[in-house]
Amino acid sequence: MALHPTNRPRIYQKPPETSEALISKLRLRGLIIADDNAAKTVLTFIGYYRLRGYFIPYYCMTQDRKPQIQEPKIFLPGTTLENVIELYEFDRKLRLIVLEKIQKVEIGLRTCLSEYMSEKYGCHWFMNLTNLNNEYNYEDFFKQIRASKENFIDHYKATYDHPKYPPSWMITETLSFGAWSRIYKNLHHYDQKNIAQKFNIRSAEVMASWFHTLSHLRNLAAHHNRIWNRSFKAFPPRTLKGYENHMSKPQTLYSRLVVLKYLSDQVSWSDGLKSQLETLMADKPSCVTWQKMGFIEGWKLDPLWTRPLKPPTQA
Repeated sequence: MALHPTNRPRIYQKPPETSEALISKLRLRGLIIADDNAAKTVLTFIGYYRLRGYFIPYYCMTQDRKPQIQEPKIFLPGTTLENVIELYEFDRKLRLIVLEKIQKVEIGLRTCLSEYMSEKYGCHWFMNLTNLNNEYNYEDFFKQIRASKENFIDHYKATYDHPKYPPSWMITETLSFGAWSRIYKNLHHYDQKNIAQKFNIRSAEVMASWFHTLSHLRNLAAHHNRIWNRSFKAFPPRTLKGYENHMSKPQTLYSRLVVLKYLSDQVSWSDGLKSQLETLMADKPSCVTWQKMGFIEGWKLDPLWTRPLKPPTQA
């Protein structure tokens, strides 16, 4: 029986376009391209599809209450390919700052979780199925350990027959941030709460949310996705009591940077997120503003961003 025209499967049939065709398309939209060879290099090694998100701030917009990109798409007068690449590079440097800070928090999470659980339940706590919720995917967890190519894991397997898996402090080096975030979420509530308190957070629910939020942000940044003005529709961070004003726009990058700043303050006395952001913004593209990234009014003077950080006590 033939499908009704409105029920026919929708098949993607757009053919790939050459660099020359894409350059012509961009010129027709008003983008100034002074060097075709440079443009070809950009399209070859960055790609048109990845750059599309960086075109948006330079497109003409409608005058609606909620502006939309005008159709057909036209670049603002005077926009150059260099402007677009400058924005792309800004976002790349921002991702590197974010990844550096998340790395500190990730190591802090897995170390605190591993040491707490090991001290309370033994160094092979993860092999006791009663230590995590019934819904937890143990098979996926053990599969990641088995897939590890670390020399110390191979040494353990060659040296010991029992227990089957290495102790907790070894496997901390083999699992992803996302894996540890899921483990934390599936711990018993009283264990979650005790671990959260190490980060000066009283709510286990907030802690679980924040780790999930940062895991998602880390994946976006590590896979080179645009973050500077992204509307984050997934995993909005829960609001910590006393920080409600910082979470007023949970879909923005700022809400995630608040989470990152708070947690990185707990794990590293030398945190310098604010100064790194200010240095980056000192040489920003003209279309970038603090407001477009979701920063609240007066954020620079807020205690979250101005609290003194004390170095470790000298012995």
